[in-house]
Amino acid sequence: MTINPKATILIPTYKRSHLLNHVLKALTNQTYQNFEVLVVLKPSGDGTEELLENYKRLLNIKVIKQTNGNVIDAINLGIKQVSGEITVFFDDDAVPLPDCIQAHVDAYSLPNLGGTAGDVITALIEKNKVVPVNSNPSELTNYKINPLTTNIGRKLWNSPINNMDDFFIYISKAGVVEYLFKDESSANHQIRDSLLGMGANMSVLTKAMDDFYFPQSWICGISWEQYLGWYLWKKGYRTIFDSNAKVLHILQGTSLSRNIRDSRKDLLRWTEYNLTFYRLYGVEPELSILNRLTWLFFDSIINIKKMRDEHDFRKQVNCLKSKFYSEIIGLNWVLHMKIGKTFTPQSDLKKMQQNNGNL
Repeated sequence: MTINPKATILIPTYKRSHLLNHVLKALTNQTYQNFEVLVVLKPSGDGTEELLENYKRLLNIKVIKQTNGNVIDAINLGIKQVSGEITVFFDDDAVPLPDCIQAHVDAYSLPNLGGTAGDVITALIEKNKVVPVNSNPSELTNYKINPLTTNIGRKLWNSPINNMDDFFIYISKAGVVEYLFKDESSANHQIRDSLLGMGANMSVLTKAMDDFYFPQSWICGISWEQYLGWYLWKKGYRTIFDSNAKVLHILQGTSLSRNIRDSRKDLLRWTEYNLTFYRLYGVEPELSILNRLTWLFFDSIINIKKMRDEHDFRKQVNCLKSKFYSEIIGLNWVLHMKIGKTFTPQSDLKKMQQNNGNL
């Protein structure tokens, strides 16, 4: 790594110029200045193009226009055009604190570091200012510990794949992205080994992505960060969680999943989340069918219990349905893989959308 390495800030955006304005303004106030801003723009007529033109006098901005596809397609377009030694990923509603880029760059003084997950703080816009929601609003470390899932669950179905035992964020042998909840407090105060966290705030050593490309099997892009983190880890790089790199994540009604109707969006998101097992099937030998079946059974029991205890019937029904859809879609992927047919996994997700009222 060179002294004062150049960073590329990669931001996919669609239909959110009112939020992107806060992000770009924060980038003008960074303590670290050696960076370019690479915006992958899916035009929507909301004034984003004009906003970017106005900021070009303050920031080194390059714009790539995306004509079709979803957020994963935008990221694929962006990583081809990165010129910095470090690629920093921000969402268009994630406002970096003044020392955020500096914290990302400083992390790469660690030997063999391939990726850094930064902290994400829930925020609101008040009087045209972005402010944290409360005193402990982290979206990554602010979890209530459930003894069933942290103790019994980690032994029966949530055990990490080998060599991820102490990871803060890890992939279980059941092929599910999990958190080591008992260590959440330490993640607030020290660097932890971890897979990448949220695309709203993370960075990657650019050369580590030289031969990387996301497969076309996402619509919302759920868990793409951990897929990339797993890839870096398999290449022999270290990946960490560093709470020193912080962004304020603005609460609002839409997301980078590109305005999928809210009534069905959760079902699609959870289905994509559950498909991590099948995205890694055949390339991650630590995945276990027994752990997968155990997870399906116990997690379904938890969903059913919550229907009674929380009176959140619709949400838990969608959780159960997402498990059914993920197994049907995933098994179809495996079947096509084994018999050698030409096949686009994303088509199965689109069929699921159509069968559920065009999400």
